[in-house]
Amino acid sequence: MTAAPRRFSPSRRTWLALLVPLLLLGIAHWAITAGVRAHVDGLVDAAVGRPLPAFRLVDTGGTEWTAESLRGKRALLHFFRSFCGSCDAEAPGWRALEAELPADVVLPHVMTDAVLGFAPPAHAATLAREGLVRSVVVADAAFVDGFHQVAWSNVTPITYVVDAAGVIRFGLRGRQEPAAVQRALPAAR
Repeated sequence: MTAAPRRFSPSRRTWLALLVPLLLLGIAHWAITAGVRAHVDGLVDAAVGRPLPAFRLVDTGGTEWTAESLRGKRALLHFFRSFCGSCDAEAPGWRALEAELPADVVLPHVMTDAVLGFAPPAHAATLAREGLVRSVVVADAAFVDGFHQVAWSNVTPITYVVDAAGVIRFGLRGRQEPAAVQRALPAAR
């Protein structure tokens, strides 16, 4: 005697009806995220080897920064923003790195909140939470566009290593540990 084929119970059909769309959504999310990362990596890589774009920005302490004011010094330009989990997660590492950097390295943190239209209370809350000691420059759209297109100003954190001649020598996208930033600094010699 042969056994009758086993039939799906309604509960199994229900689970499959839920599981398949969720699986497809997960795959689509992964593919979109991978595509965005690849695109932004390409934009960051395209900035390497180019001179700093001309700019004139003011930091939160009122000091003016320009591409010319960075010439003759190595620089780390650390792009970050409010409402960024990766930026918050890497903040303790940046605070530690600020104290360890050689004297010939300047570190203006670059906040993209104004470009994204975030309200000033968000800026203040983020700056208080991050506890950064070095200067924080408030970026405008033209400045961000000179690096990796203003349309991607919400893709942070991004760090650029600039040599004393004002040429971008290295780009790091995503959350960075201090050791990774330290390893990238020799590219700016």
